[in-house]
Amino acid sequence: MIIFSRYDLRFLLYSAVIIVLWSTPPLISKLWVGTTQEFPGLYFGFLRYFVGAITLFIILSFRKKTHQSLWRLFKQSKFHIFLSSLWLSLMIFGQNFSVLFILGSSSSILLNFNPSIIYLLAPLIFQDEYYSKKRSLGFLLSSTGVIIVFIASIDIINSNLVAFIIGNSLGFLSGVAWAGYSLTIKYFFQQKDELSSEITSLNLFASAVTLILVSLIFETPPSPESYSIESIWGILVIGVGAAAIAFTLYLRLIQEYGATEAGNIQFLIPIMSLILAWVFLKEFSFFAIIGGIICALGVAIVSYKDDKSTDIHTQENSFSK
Repeated sequence: MIIFSRYDLRFLLYSAVIIVLWSTPPLISKLWVGTTQEFPGLYFGFLRYFVGAITLFIILSFRKKTHQSLWRLFKQSKFHIFLSSLWLSLMIFGQNFSVLFILGSSSSILLNFNPSIIYLLAPLIFQDEYYSKKRSLGFLLSSTGVIIVFIASIDIINSNLVAFIIGNSLGFLSGVAWAGYSLTIKYFFQQKDELSSEITSLNLFASAVTLILVSLIFETPPSPESYSIESIWGILVIGVGAAAIAFTLYLRLIQEYGATEAGNIQFLIPIMSLILAWVFLKEFSFFAIIGGIICALGVAIVSYKDDKSTDIHTQENSFSK
């Protein structure tokens, strides 16, 4: 109990929900969608974000004056919403097309390597973000764990070199885009924590519109037979859970705890994906599990509340002001 008192319980709860929900898309895609390639990459991203946006719109409709608050928020922040939605669209592009060249697990790991990018950039942009020995040690451990998991997931012997380079580049692009999204929404929406659901719904909807427009130009629409009961169920799970709920909670974490600490939890997503793949797909890797344990240790170090270091940081901020 003394150990857990050093962690913010709401942060732990939100993080646990996000980690589980964001670990499900690779599993669901492989079970119900990805194995038959029924939906093109951009179109599949559109379905995920569109379902998420509609879910939030329905939930918000039960509040008073929702339409007015949404319209007011859109008029005040339409450029910021457009910019953040472009990051989301770019993330979908990198993630969904990287799997055409590399393993889905490798793509997911590259995407969730973005906390390191956030940690390097956030203190340069925000006054409440900072570097510290404890955080640096945690991110070093987590990054090492991710690298181990990544190495365990690649198949260099059976991979084409060109495909290997393209796939990993696209996977890394998705991670850069996700870091860009995290930093952007904190920069523009940090002071609007009471509007997290509205902001998320507009971001998802704007990104869905962008993806469907590009998809109609470059992709062949799926046939009606693609909408089977299994695929519809999978899209609903991903849209409602991994998009509507997880994105909203992630925005709240960024607003309340900062981009670095919120982004840090993503180091645990690859290990959760591996656990789900182990349970449901019978896929197991000993070295990946070891890497995941190292990731968890690094996340724990970063999230641990050290009163002394917190006081020092507070004093530094007061002196800088």
